[in-house]
Amino acid sequence: MAENKTIKQAITRKFPTINIDDSINRALSVMKEANVSVLAVKIGEELIGLVTISDVMYTLAHGDDLEETKISNIMTKCEFNTSEETRNPCIQLDEDEDALSAIKVMYEAGVNHLLVSGEGGKAVGIVSSLEIVKLLAA
Repeated sequence: MAENKTIKQAITRKFPTINIDDSINRALSVMKEANVSVLAVKIGEELIGLVTISDVMYTLAHGDDLEETKISNIMTKCEFNTSEETRNPCIQLDEDEDALSAIKVMYEAGVNHLLVSGEGGKAVGIVSSLEIVKLLAA
């Protein structure tokens, strides 16, 4: 049953990061090297959002300078979604949330990736819509 499947079962726990002040060119290099389509964005050690291949493609399509354009200009900032009015600039959902909750959040936000928190609200991974669909189909 889908209700018993949690985000924890679909997350990628090791994920590449990039600094908010890095260039789009740097993001392309990191994505290529890690063979991924999403990077977690940091200010110092704090995770604050995501930059995806779609963000990069938008930049390329609009002819922006890849060295001059910074990640901060194209990234998606994350907020913590809970029933309380708690806000955390980085984490989207707790790893113990059910998979359908993640799909609903992604759909409503118009995104395909979420940062996931674990014990103590610390970021533990990234989940993609593809991984959630695979989990639900299993």
